[in-house]
Amino acid sequence: MELQEKLIDQLQIKYSRAQLVKDFVTLLDISQSAAYNKVNCTSELTLSEYGKISTNYRAHTFEMGSIITADFPFLLGKNHDFATLTQILMDEFRLYINDYSKPQVRYCTNLIPMQLLTDYPKLFQFTVFVWMENINSLYNLNHYKYDKINFDDAYEKEFENSKKLAKLFRYCDFHTYLSPNIFQAYYRLIEYHLELDTISLDQVMELKDEMTVFLDEFEHLCQNKETPNNFYIHELTVSSVMFQVADRHTYVVMNTPIYFRVDNKTYNEYTKNWLDQIESRSIPISNINEKVRRGLFKTMKNSSERFFKKMELLHEHG
Repeated sequence: MELQEKLIDQLQIKYSRAQLVKDFVTLLDISQSAAYNKVNCTSELTLSEYGKISTNYRAHTFEMGSIITADFPFLLGKNHDFATLTQILMDEFRLYINDYSKPQVRYCTNLIPMQLLTDYPKLFQFTVFVWMENINSLYNLNHYKYDKINFDDAYEKEFENSKKLAKLFRYCDFHTYLSPNIFQAYYRLIEYHLELDTISLDQVMELKDEMTVFLDEFEHLCQNKETPNNFYIHELTVSSVMFQVADRHTYVVMNTPIYFRVDNKTYNEYTKNWLDQIESRSIPISNINEKVRRGLFKTMKNSSERFFKKMELLHEHG
């Protein structure tokens, strides 16, 4: 009954007892008196009823000792798709913007955030191509090797959904914590696929051209006084991406856009405190700390030039 009391307390933050009784009658297909008893915790919810309520109210905070439930959309076969998972995230962010007006989002990553790549079609295509090939190899036992990337395959639905998600992010108070080495993982990925012959050196040079523009425009974005983004540099210890919305919903991203969402109050309070610590020790680079920012982008650009120069030399001697 303790779990049920916690659940009802959580629901009452947004709904009156009278409204919950009315909803339970329809949702659980029970009488009004039975619904009244369940809302007042004098009658116990069944596991099936817990499931219906958690789905209907997006309430996933059932604590059982140290076990925390999490929403993991990718478990469903119909969600083994980049565009579909991005659409689910868009739907959730529309709810957050409606519920919290301008929610604060604190986004930690040691990879290039996908929302920054939507203006660079080939960089975006390469990222989605690798993701889709990995998923194919996981779920198709006959998929023994990667296909070759074709930049004529625009991944239009994936691209469209990602651009829409990036626009939704603009309605949030977005704080992004970046590892100084976010581009190194991307370069290693390019080199790996070059060795597999899934991407040609000519295509790598096309990525180089977009990366050069991206680095310049990203630097200008950090310099822009009007930018709604807040960028920080920090030696992150996250394995890929983690972000928290309004201190109440934490997303742990396995491989964008595959994520877990945790709404457990205790877990989110811990995560909030950890993010507070991250921010206090980070170096802000949005229209501040110009010397640090210039040095950082100089290092990034030099690293990019060295990598692509190495690729060009391979091309010449290949």
